[in-house]
Amino acid sequence: MLTSMNEFILQENEQNIQILKVNRAPHNFMKLPVLEQLGSAIDAMAAQNSYEGLILMSALDGIFISGHEIVDLCEEDNDRKFKKYLRTIAEILLSIQRLNIPTLTIINGHCVGFGLELALCTDFRIASDEDSNIGFPDVKLGTFPPFGGIYRLVNLIGETKAKELLMKGRLLKPQTAVEWGLIDAVSNKDNSLTDALKLLKGISRHASLAMTAIKRSIIDSTLKDFMTVIQEDIEDYTTIIRSHDYTEGKKALQEDRIPEFKKK
Repeated sequence: MLTSMNEFILQENEQNIQILKVNRAPHNFMKLPVLEQLGSAIDAMAAQNSYEGLILMSALDGIFISGHEIVDLCEEDNDRKFKKYLRTIAEILLSIQRLNIPTLTIINGHCVGFGLELALCTDFRIASDEDSNIGFPDVKLGTFPPFGGIYRLVNLIGETKAKELLMKGRLLKPQTAVEWGLIDAVSNKDNSLTDALKLLKGISRHASLAMTAIKRSIIDSTLKDFMTVIQEDIEDYTTIIRSHDYTEGKKALQEDRIPEFKKK
């Protein structure tokens, strides 16, 4: 049942599970207005404290989240403004992670870069059985996931596999991502929402006070020193985004060639 809709985020309520669908055609590239609408929806959920779970997914076929557009601010010579922008996004993602209800991402299509950063903020991840790619190819552009994705990835799959994804920019197919522990299950495309609802409803049958305590304890343990890591990531990312190598990475991608990085 459709409950509300704004420009970029569609909101539905099924069996008291809130479903948020990102709807920015044609490729679901994220930018600050989209994330602000997502953050507002998350804040409203937290304030109401009446839902049994959250599902994040795409409203578009064949694509979850393509990446993140930073053109508006990365081209401005204003580091203070840029760092504030990065912190705002990191805080929106953290608000998802801090929800005291079970959360799940349906990866219904390609999930790379920022898309995977977003998916890692939820408790569970289900991918539809499509020929999609999942991973962090950021290094091929001369950059890295700056919003806590590395921290969350290492906690989830361990240092060795995280290095494989981050340092090589490797992309995984859904079944391989399950084997790596990056996602929890692969579901038939037509059944993925049904499967997600079933999983969350099964969890929500447990005592709500216990669930709140469990999530608080998990979050406390995984976010220890997290904000220090985030601050360091933001400092590094601000430097990288002004670099020759980042400009070269973007240009090489557009020209379909191997970038010539110069470590400057």
